[in-house]
Amino acid sequence: MLEKFLITNKNFYNNIDSNLSYAKNLGVNKLYLRDKNLNLEILKAFKESCDKYNIRIFINYIPRFLSYNTDGIHLKSTELHLIINIKNLANSYKISYSAHNFSDIQKAYDMGVDYIFISPIFFVKDKGIPLGVEFIDKIPLYMRSKIFALGGINKYNINKLQNLKIRGIAGIRMFLQ
Repeated sequence: MLEKFLITNKNFYNNIDSNLSYAKNLGVNKLYLRDKNLNLEILKAFKESCDKYNIRIFINYIPRFLSYNTDGIHLKSTELHLIINIKNLANSYKISYSAHNFSDIQKAYDMGVDYIFISPIFFVKDKGIPLGVEFIDKIPLYMRSKIFALGGINKYNINKLQNLKIRGIAGIRMFLQ
């Protein structure tokens, strides 16, 4: 069964608790609070709700929040070099990373990243040419246990990902009410 990793957007902030309850009912067990301008008030609200629903919370690499009790840090494709800082500061963090090609996946895997988002798998407006399911088929099996497919996943195409032996799927709209 595919794990489900929710990525937030601003629409999620309107009713955090209700949205997380809905997402949990869909099987979400991890959340990436994607917010470059994150403040402590928002982080506390998300952390409280995530704890309530037993959802692990990941945030962007923001040094002032590294001491706050989150489960993980998410690195964008240009931030892989920061993994050394994170591991030196807090060895208990899980690390997720956004990759868009095989070279990025290989580097992230070799550096010990826990979860690797690859995108876009299916068409998403303004996100470039989809990588497709065929791209995942080319990833060595030993790496797929860290892979989360992202981009354009919906109830009509999710079945194409079921037998690829990847860790899971990540998404935004598919987990919103």
